[in-house]
Formats: sequence, C-alpha cells, structure tokens
Amino acid sequence: MQPARRIRRVSTPFAILIGIIVGALLTRFVPTSIFSSYSTVWRGSAHAPIRTHTKTTSSRQPTAPTLEQRRRVLDILSTISPHHTRECTKNLNPLYVHQARDRYASLIGHNPPASKSWLFDLGLGGGDSFPRTSQEEASSFYSHRRDLSSGEHKYFFAINLYNSFDIIPDLFATLFRVSAVLGYHNVFVSIYENGSTDQTKAVLRIFDAIARSVGLRITIRTSQRTRGAFNHRIEYLAEVRNAAFVPLHELRNSENEYFDTIIFMNDILPCVDDVLELIYQSRLNNAGITCAADYMFHDELVGPSSQFFLSVADSSAQGSPVFYDNWVARDINGTALENAPFEAIFHDGGSSVRFQQHLPVQVQSCWNGIAVLDPAPFYQPKRVRFRMARIAEGECSASECSLICNDYWEAGYGRILMVPRVKLAYDRVRRITTVITFCS
Repeated sequence: MQPARRIRRVSTPFAILIGIIVGALLTRFVPTSIFSSYSTVWRGSAHAPIRTHTKTTSSRQPTAPTLEQRRRVLDILSTISPHHTRECTKNLNPLYVHQARDRYASLIGHNPPASKSWLFDLGLGGGDSFPRTSQEEASSFYSHRRDLSSGEHKYFFAINLYNSFDIIPDLFATLFRVSAVLGYHNVFVSIYENGSTDQTKAVLRIFDAIARSVGLRITIRTSQRTRGAFNHRIEYLAEVRNAAFVPLHELRNSENEYFDTIIFMNDILPCVDDVLELIYQSRLNNAGITCAADYMFHDELVGPSSQFFLSVADSSAQGSPVFYDNWVARDINGTALENAPFEAIFHDGGSSVRFQQHLPVQVQSCWNGIAVLDPAPFYQPKRVRFRMARIAEGECSASECSLICNDYWEAGYGRILMVPRVKLAYDRVRRITTVITFCS
C-alpha cells in the first residue's frame, strides 16, 4: 500500500497572479451582455430603485449629438450663458428695469454683500445689457426688504424633462439667476428626466456639477422609463410628475424640512422676471395655484397683439401668438379658454377685461408651462397628488393638471390665478420677450 500523496499549497502571490489572469481572460472572451442585462431603473416612487431585466433595442439607443450640438456644448462649457433667452434682457426699457428691481425687492432672500465685486472695479462685471444699480441703490433694496411672510421663505422647484437638450442651458441660466435673488440656501431643485433619446442625460450631468459648485441644492434623477408600461396616457403623466415630488417628501421625512412655495416647470423658456412675477403674485395674493399664459405662433394670423405691448425676438417670424393650453385652462365658470389671440381667449366678460388690463384673473384651473403652488395640500395627511380621473366614481376624464386643480378646490385652496403679464413660449426661435410696464 502506497502512502497518500501530500497536496502542496500554492503560495499566496502565485494564487493572486492566477486569479488576475483568469479574470482578464473572462473579461476578454465572455460577452459583456451577460453582465449588463440587468439595469437599475428609477420607478418614480420613494422606494429604492428596482433591479429589472431589460432587453436593449436599437430604437432606444441615444442618438449621437450633431456637430451643431457639440459646438453648443463647447459654448456652454466656455461661457455658461443662455442660448435662446438672451433676448430677455435685450433693449429693455429703463423704466421697466427700475420697476422690476423695486417690485421684486421683497423676494430677496439673502443678506446684502459687504461691498461690490472687485470685477466691477476692473470694469469686468458689466456683462448684462441693462444698467447696473449703484452701491447706494442696491443697499436701499435690502434696507426696505418687506418679506411677504416672516422668516426665510423656502422654494421647491420641480421639473420634468424629456428630450430637452436644447432648452437645458436656458433653463439652468434662469434657475441660477432666480436662485441668486431668492437665496441659494432657500432653493431646492428636483429634476426627473425619463426616456430621452437625445443627449439630455449627458447635459444634465454637466449642469448638475455646475449647480453644486455654486451651492444650489439639486437632485437629478434619470430613467429609461417610457409610457410602454402604462395603458393610459394620463396615468403615465401623473406618475412622471409625482416622481419629481419625491424629494419634497423625503426631505420632510428625513430632515423635517418643509417648503413654503412649490414651482413646477415644464420644458419651457422662461425669463427671470417671468418666474419672479409668478412667485410675487402667488405670495401677494396668497393663491393656491398661480400660472402663466402660454402660447404658440399661428402662421395664418398676421399682426401681433399691439394692445399687449408685445415684441417678437425674431423679426423674421410671421403670424401672431395664440393661447395654447386650453385643454387644462378653464375660466371661473368652468368654460374652456379659446386657442385664439390673447384678447379673445375668455368667454367671461369680466375675466377678459382683467386679462387685457394685465391684472391677475381668477380661473377654475390652469397650468400653462409654470405653476406656482401652495404646498400645504401636499403636506396634509390626505395629501393631493397627480392622478388620473376616477371614472368608476363618475368623475369626468381630464388632464392630471386639471384634476390637481380640482383637488386644490376641494382642499380649500381654490384661489387659482392666471397672470397675463407672464407669457411663456415653447418655440425656441420666435418668442415674446417684453412687456413695457407693470400693472398690479
């Protein structure tokens, strides 16, 4: 009988070397699809992401940026300036500039700087096209700060994006400037993007880093989720909008942080004073929901509405602006507004007169690109949320934005205002830019 053979132990360095070689061979010859067939997809709820099996199809692959888009990204990185909304502050009436500074002084949410920037001493700080205030004038804005509510006012911006490569630089340029007025420490931005097939996700990563570098609190969640899992369009849109509100409840539950105003923005091109005016009117009137008036150009209608003191950024643009979102907008009697020039959108005579006088109008519902909301109904035990109609209970089918207006009425927050001074564009070339003077 032969003695048993002893098994020799391999030295540790030699074992590590063998492991490295085997791992290298596996990554070299085994298809990566075996390991990448699972992806983390954000489901739009407060729960942890769900790991699901996904099959990659060529139709969902993001398209490569064009040469023009690549040049735009280079311009963004080198200048960090808006692209389509540059006309917002071009050739402004000096009276309007003075009125705007005085009007929005009440919204300033930060302490005055110790002194003016050294850039101005070197003559490098005058990049804006409107005249700067003197140090004495700037100090006067802080000295008569008349906050519309006691203490620091906190703002929650909720934004949905889809294939928004072209508008993101302008959107963030406006967010940066609005936050500079409201106070960066008072602002939180929540962006939910899903299903984009352009370079939206890539550009969002760039601006996420920029926002954090300037001290703006921001959460950007992206997903490949599309409507495919839903049978009903409104159900899908409601879930997407609710996904942008997830941080609102997370901050309340984890940090006991509450916000005083919610600003929900679609993929539009707002100027800084557009956003400030909506916030100003919301706080001044203690409104449940405050919205703008959005529009598209109608090529068959020629001649801008001169009585509204509107100017068009692109002088080559033809046609007239026409009110757009009449699927959601209803006047105080519940009648849909018309897709018509602004002087003819209301059937209610009193509402039409106020609209033409640029005075806020009480409506039954509206959304129109930007809506400023009182957050109280979202914090109540039986909180409101975007939803589809309860058809089984006899509720009429409607937009998720119409239904949330109905829920605000039911919760006792039925002061819903449309602000005619703020008119928002979706067309990035032909947009209305200025209103000469303020009304109340």
